Amino acid sequence: MGKLFFITGGVRCGKSSYAESLASELRTSNEVLIYLACGVNTDSEMEKRILKHRLDRQHSTENWTTIERPLAIQGIIDTIPSNAIVVLDCLTTLLTNEWFDGEMEGGRDVEDCIYESVLQLKDKVKALLVVSNELFYDIPPNTDEILQFQRTLGRLHRKLVRESFIAIDMSVGIPVMKKGIPKP
Repeated sequence: MGKLFFITGGVRCGKSSYAESLASELRTSNEVLIYLACGVNTDSEMEKRILKHRLDRQHSTENWTTIERPLAIQGIIDTIPSNAIVVLDCLTTLLTNEWFDGEMEGGRDVEDCIYESVLQLKDKVKALLVVSNELFYDIPPNTDEILQFQRTLGRLHRKLVRESFIAIDMSVGIPVMKKGIPKP
């Protein structure tokens, strides 16, 4: 049964870089580092973000295995080795993909499916670092659908923090421990 590390914060505050660094620190010997990328190239901005993350991992001193899985992460859990340290980047993007592009319609079905998949993955690997966004500061709830999405993301955050070993809120590139101890 692995440990869950939950890392959240505003957009572009260094969450992914911090998660990659923390995953490297957690690696002690034969663990495999896996980057579970949920991003989809939908526009030039997202294309730049995906490229930046790929280049960061390529220039890393660590040997990352990248799995691109924008939907249905439960479908790849069996392929991930038990000695893995996994960075799931990011929960918000995964929820967006499932909410708007997936076969399920938004709401509790999507929330439950994602939550259960994250727990299954956590239980299989040595450590799971889940990166997510705090959209409550960045997107005003100007439609019922956005408000419902934000509420779903908030519920997922609360559930995953309850399950987490460490919960971190990134603020201007500084990790602020909200739960747990600084050293894993």
